[in-house]
Amino acid sequence: MANDRGVVTFFSRLTDLQDVNYMSIQTFTNASTLLSDFFNLWGSRMALVKSDVEGNIRKVTNAVCSLNCTTLPEMLAKEQSLDLYKKDSSGSVGLLWLKRSFQFLVSLLWFLSISTDDDCMKSIVSQAYDESLRHYHNRFMRQTFRLVMHALPKRSSLVQKLALDQENCEKQVLTDAGKCRTMLLPFVARLEELLIAYKLEHPV
Repeated sequence: MANDRGVVTFFSRLTDLQDVNYMSIQTFTNASTLLSDFFNLWGSRMALVKSDVEGNIRKVTNAVCSLNCTTLPEMLAKEQSLDLYKKDSSGSVGLLWLKRSFQFLVSLLWFLSISTDDDCMKSIVSQAYDESLRHYHNRFMRQTFRLVMHALPKRSSLVQKLALDQENCEKQVLTDAGKCRTMLLPFVARLEELLIAYKLEHPV
């Protein structure tokens, strides 16, 4: 993802997700790698989310390999025909939770992109969580996530990491965060559409 200044940030690695309707495994891999790498930046503070994301990526990857699929719709169709699609270890359930994690990321990128020095990460993450994952978590998970929010890094520290430790790049980082969100929106919408079609997700 290029930017006007030619400054390389964390988001520069994301390539355009061109075939969101087709949903190739390569498109899934590109997007899920960004998702995992983003939460990896937070270190142990987001270990819970990162572990969940990586576990669900493995579920999808294992299903795709074992069923010899080239697209996500193909994986969903094959798992449904084999009555596997609602099992916790299935690629379908893994994809369901990945979609929810992507929704969290999209919300987080939005609130980050419009944030200022006066905003703290707890507030940014809390707003993103309330818009996304909170709808799907039980009471225990909600309480666990609230505890995570008390150990988040400073906003300036995260921005510096997203700037790849370059100085005076905050404006570019926030701009790129917004662009990344815009690029991910059609991908997430397509995932939602597929999961609803296979009766794995229900509109909130």
